[in-house]
Amino acid sequence: MTAALTAPLAVALQTAACVGFGLAALRLTGLLAGLSLGERLAWGFALGMGVLGWLGFWTGIAGGFAAGPFAAVLAVGVLANGAAWGVPLPAREQGAVTPWQWLLLAALAAALAGDLAEGLAPPTDTDSLAYHFDLPKRFLMAGEVFFVPRAVDGAVPLLTHMTYGAALALGGERGLTLWAMVSGWAAPALVYAACARHAGRTWGLAAALLFLTTPAVVYGAGSGQVEARNAAYALAAALAVALARRDGATGAAVAAGLAAGFFAASKYTGLLFVLAAGLVLVAQRRWFSHGLAFGLGALAAGGQWYLWNFAHTGDPVFPMLYGVLPYATPDLWDPGHAATFRAMMLREEVVLPSSPLWMVAYPFVATLFSGAYPILESGRTGLGPFVLLALPFAALALWRFRRRLVGHPLFTVGAVAAVFYAVWFLMGSPQRVRHLVPVYPLLLVCVTAAAARWAAAAGATRVLGAAVAVTLGLQLAGQGLFTLGPLRRLIHGEGRDTYLARMVPNYDLVPWINAHLGPGDRIALTGRSQNYLIDAPIFYLHYADEARVDTRFEADDPARFLRQLRAQGITHLWVSGLASGETTGGQVGFAMWRTLAQWGCLEEVHAAESRGVASRTLPTLRDKPRTIDRVMRLRGPDCLPAGKSSTD
Repeated sequence: MTAALTAPLAVALQTAACVGFGLAALRLTGLLAGLSLGERLAWGFALGMGVLGWLGFWTGIAGGFAAGPFAAVLAVGVLANGAAWGVPLPAREQGAVTPWQWLLLAALAAALAGDLAEGLAPPTDTDSLAYHFDLPKRFLMAGEVFFVPRAVDGAVPLLTHMTYGAALALGGERGLTLWAMVSGWAAPALVYAACARHAGRTWGLAAALLFLTTPAVVYGAGSGQVEARNAAYALAAALAVALARRDGATGAAVAAGLAAGFFAASKYTGLLFVLAAGLVLVAQRRWFSHGLAFGLGALAAGGQWYLWNFAHTGDPVFPMLYGVLPYATPDLWDPGHAATFRAMMLREEVVLPSSPLWMVAYPFVATLFSGAYPILESGRTGLGPFVLLALPFAALALWRFRRRLVGHPLFTVGAVAAVFYAVWFLMGSPQRVRHLVPVYPLLLVCVTAAAARWAAAAGATRVLGAAVAVTLGLQLAGQGLFTLGPLRRLIHGEGRDTYLARMVPNYDLVPWINAHLGPGDRIALTGRSQNYLIDAPIFYLHYADEARVDTRFEADDPARFLRQLRAQGITHLWVSGLASGETTGGQVGFAMWRTLAQWGCLEEVHAAESRGVASRTLPTLRDKPRTIDRVMRLRGPDCLPAGKSSTD
């Protein structure tokens, strides 16, 4: 895929376009006049990313998912920066930069340098390779957005992925990874703007740096994972809700709805955020007008992906309403996959009881006892210790300033976060800590501002500063460890294939596939880490998420398996086994390929020995066993033995 522009230029234009789209939205909703220059840029970038993603959907379903249409959209966004013309900036006193601020700026520069090292490297994050970056690539290959009837990572809200498509179309892979880096900075910028307004520049810098180096943010912000970008939408929405409640401005309610809708159009959990923000917004005397404005804004910004799912399946949140709503195409889902999917989600995603007691205990358990519940992933992708360290200061501030608490804008922001968290936990949602990244900046801004206020009044600023220093020391060290892989690539000048072979499991077969399979082929595979890296058409098999080809553990009908493969136009299979000696195993699920090979329906065309990678951070210390990966070609229908029909 050839880039239309150089990667830095493409990303610069896309960034400027997003700011322009956001400034236009702020001008239309009446929020622009009250914001300083820094606040305008932060708010504008956050809202503008959503506008670009929204436009990308309509462009894509119209058959314009390509470099030319994206360039035209970005040109409009760049021109939209003129929306700020003639709107005077409010008078704000800016003191000299203090030594502590210089120190925080130096630490911020170090963190951004680590992000840059990752942004200059090819993508290696598993979820990004599986679908965050793969789907935009497939859409670009087709020239349009098409429906992918796969649960969890196919038929899901993809607004943010539209921005990835623009970056990939115009800047190539380097443009894509640099855009992931830059878009990951939107939430920290807005954290700074919000915290600086209520606690001053020093604490704004501290809060931004704390968020930027949060383990879950370091893990996901430079990749295609959407949580860090959703954090910008969530914070913008909560701040707009606070403005609507304080000033009574209907435009602020519209802005809140747009931002919340962008969140919902990027991930299903955004629906819970729309509910939380909406409930907080309507808890006031202007509940009807503000609620209507918010609801219309959220529906306009986020409803398209749910209509898209409904139009193709009959279920706006496919496949969660299977059995409740009639499905348009029966072969997309069935009772067996519905049961397997529910069991997988309960087994792999929910490990703590969804009760009020555990809701209170969850943050402490996830932070202090991460080893007891590995599925929470709070050790490597947690939220860090700062909020717990600053919580006593914040609690004392709540008590000391309790009479002015309810009227403060950050009380509203905190209320949105609290309602979202309560609904999220009590509904039995997946409990991985990183799913809370979108609302973490809301909590971080509130806790930091409250703690700083009390510390200043009580003469305990140095103590709170020590908590910041300890947290930043730990988190910057963690980020440094995380960026060792990309830094090693820059230092040693590793080529793309060498780097990917070191960082991506079972990569060694990919170059052969790209050299020998073309547009007329389609390879099915179960290893999701290779999806984006393969240029030929693919079909990702999953036992619980994909029903068109049944690979559940209970599946044991090789002839049916073969019919399903052919029905999807699959010409090749990627199969793997241990290099130390393959085990035969039972003929269930994807292992049915062995029976097809015995029947002569599959023939090996290439094999390669590959290395598994258990950790991208420390791959040399945690290598998995080597495997033999094979490309198997499907043969004609006459391969079936006597008594096995290709149609029954």
